[in-house]
Amino acid sequence: MKPVFASFNLKKSASVVAASLLLSLGSAKLQAAPVIEKIISPTDKQLSVSFVGATDNGLVFHLEFDNKSGEKFWLIIKNDEGEIVYQNAFNEAHFEKNIRIANEASELNPTFVIRTTNEQVERKFSVKSKTSESYEVTNL
Repeated sequence: MKPVFASFNLKKSASVVAASLLLSLGSAKLQAAPVIEKIISPTDKQLSVSFVGATDNGLVFHLEFDNKSGEKFWLIIKNDEGEIVYQNAFNEAHFEKNIRIANEASELNPTFVIRTTNEQVERKFSVKSKTSESYEVTNL
């Protein structure tokens, strides 16, 4: 009877090892899923908005969006009150655009939004203009 009991323990331990191996492989698959999702959705690294300067026509911002998947996205610009002043859809893989905003007040707070079907990334700015006069006096 002892040999039968010993073989039973061997079979039981083999099934326990096999079950633990399957569980560890299953958990590895669950951990890999969010990485694929992060590649598809826009991230802070994919969007770059910078202030270029002021012209007679207004303030100029340079926007770049690296849309690796080439999926459709929306560029939305909001004013100080959060109202949408510009909205357009694009699907370029590398989107680059200079945006001119009318300089009608001494303080502007534009918000630039890139929105895909699942997520959005925002960049907010506060621009304050100061007017000063300088004089140069030369002794003749």
